[in-house]
Amino acid sequence: MTELTGHRRAIAGRLTAGEADLVDTFLATITREIPAYSSLDERQLQEVRSIIVWTLHRVLELWAEEGTLTDDDVRLFRGVGAVRARDGRPLSAVLRAYRVAATAFLDQVSDQFRDDVSVEDVTSLVRVWFAVLDELSDAIYDGYESTGRSLGSDRETSLRHLLADLLLGRQSHAGTLAARLRELHARLPATFDLVVVRPGADLDATRAAAAVAATLAPETDDGPVVTAIDTVMDGLGVVLLRAADRPALAAWAARSGVRVATHGSVTPRSAPRAYRLAAHAVQAAPEFAWVRRSVLTDGDLEVVALATGHADADPARAAGEVLGALADDAEALHTLDAVLDAGGAAQAAQRLHLHPQTVRYRLRRIAASTGRDPRDPWDRYVFQTARVAGGPPA
Repeated sequence: MTELTGHRRAIAGRLTAGEADLVDTFLATITREIPAYSSLDERQLQEVRSIIVWTLHRVLELWAEEGTLTDDDVRLFRGVGAVRARDGRPLSAVLRAYRVAATAFLDQVSDQFRDDVSVEDVTSLVRVWFAVLDELSDAIYDGYESTGRSLGSDRETSLRHLLADLLLGRQSHAGTLAARLRELHARLPATFDLVVVRPGADLDATRAAAAVAATLAPETDDGPVVTAIDTVMDGLGVVLLRAADRPALAAWAARSGVRVATHGSVTPRSAPRAYRLAAHAVQAAPEFAWVRRSVLTDGDLEVVALATGHADADPARAAGEVLGALADDAEALHTLDAVLDAGGAAQAAQRLHLHPQTVRYRLRRIAASTGRDPRDPWDRYVFQTARVAGGPPA
């Protein structure tokens, strides 16, 4: 070991001894100066931290040993570029992050080791940083561009991957989602409908999802706005639709002999819960739920979750989804409670001291408002569960 190498290793050792604070400084500077990094979640920030630590150690090692990046180093940074292309982080922001970190690092060296490093040391360190930045920038650019071309050449597959990430909660930040959509030249609707299909004997999940997308996707061309994406998850067909025609969906499900759950007004933020509820419902809803229907909707999903003790169960949501505007109609609710308690319109009319036709008229109003008929066994159960979930009547 030469005296110069030993001297530089000692400085590198002192720097890395305070590594945690140093990396915190780098990370704070990057997130402050680069908007695309300010919205990263904890997992993503830990990933950035790991890359900073590796880069810091590698640069100091090259400086001390007067070495150069190896083919393995270049492959690693090419892989970083490929990952950044997949998660939609802008390439310009990725490359700038390394430049910002380099500036912050050199500032730290200047502040902490002003009396310990010579002009030759500083000059050498700057040269190493520039050389590393030059090579890693090329490698990241190459990995990013080649992956981007691959993603762009198979947009349908890329959109399926995006849908899977949405439903699994891996694409929760608006900034990174927007960047990923830009890479695909696509936009999501402000809200969308989610359809989950449990395959039947004659229709597997892949064909079921494709059939829903083909049958129900709007025919109008909205340019980059995504109108339908279909994929398979957990053995189920899954479709994102800009807007599902529920009567048409019910007719298709009945013809196809499959069970379907759909959740409306879904956003990227609510997509994971909507998917979990729908996937659970097509598997766990009781047989009598399917006697007169082939599609379960939002209120059904909430009630199934509540009745089965699902982790996403929410009594207030169940009551709100099932009752909707009915919750503010005291007369209708009073009538509904009487019908549920008495077992029918005629019996409820006696209890309420009303003509049976008056009760039947109110039931038609309830059906028009909620899409449910208390005389149907499943709807009756859903109403009863929602009324209990909503708390005692006022």
